[in-house]
Amino acid sequence: MHFPEIRIIFQDVDGCLNPADGEDFGVTPEWEASESQIAMLHAIDKAVEASPIEHFVINTGRFWPILENIVRHFSSPKIRYFVMEHACVIHDRLTGTNLDLAELAKSCGMPELAHRYTSLDTMKTLLKWYDEHGQPAMEALYQVPMPRLDKVGNLSFAFPPESHGEEVLAAIEAKVQEGLTEADYQSLEFCCSDRFVDILPGIHKMDGIELMCAHLGIHPDQALAVGDYLNDLAVFETFPQVMCPANAHPRIKTLTAEKAGRGYVSDQPYGKSLIELLENLSQNPA
Repeated sequence: MHFPEIRIIFQDVDGCLNPADGEDFGVTPEWEASESQIAMLHAIDKAVEASPIEHFVINTGRFWPILENIVRHFSSPKIRYFVMEHACVIHDRLTGTNLDLAELAKSCGMPELAHRYTSLDTMKTLLKWYDEHGQPAMEALYQVPMPRLDKVGNLSFAFPPESHGEEVLAAIEAKVQEGLTEADYQSLEFCCSDRFVDILPGIHKMDGIELMCAHLGIHPDQALAVGDYLNDLAVFETFPQVMCPANAHPRIKTLTAEKAGRGYVSDQPYGKSLIELLENLSQNPA
């Protein structure tokens, strides 16, 4: 494994920061990390601080109430920014505030992205529709509760046990198409992780990567993105340098391998793959 100068890593959470046995992180604000999970997070934090990278940016679909109990185990000042809700929210831990993303994109000379950030009203419409119509329809179909997560920029809900994410995604997409105007429906993106369906307002993780690179004055060739599942497709299809752990979805592994020297499929799973990467960067600085 050898990458040219890496100044910033954009890091997914679920499937990438877990301990070696893959123990899942919780998805409720009351959840607390286990001893094994904390040990892995501390090891990652130590490896980040010792590495030559300047920024380690969390890039996740999670929202702050279910991310905070993971990232509070990080103390490195390099771990300052948290790109959440598939880049619909970016939190600055140093100031304790969320960035004004439309204004930030505008100041970075990204008018098209700035416009998309000012057009989040469609998501408000979608969330209201799901509460009133979509959730009852999906619960009638699957005969289990299907509440949405309390996000502001995405519609996300867990798919039922024993169901397939792609099947649930197709079902909700059909209902959204029936319930919303054509213009609102066309502006949405539909994807799923290993546990959740996510409906995005035409903004996704790749937008967060490009915006943060511009904000921090870092060229994308000096950045590396790490992910593992199909909700990372937009990143792995377009970003120049990527890495995935051994437990990644086969499609993610294929896209990574196709990048030849600029993509690395680790033979280590979960957080162990990230520690291996960081140690390699420390031992082989550009």
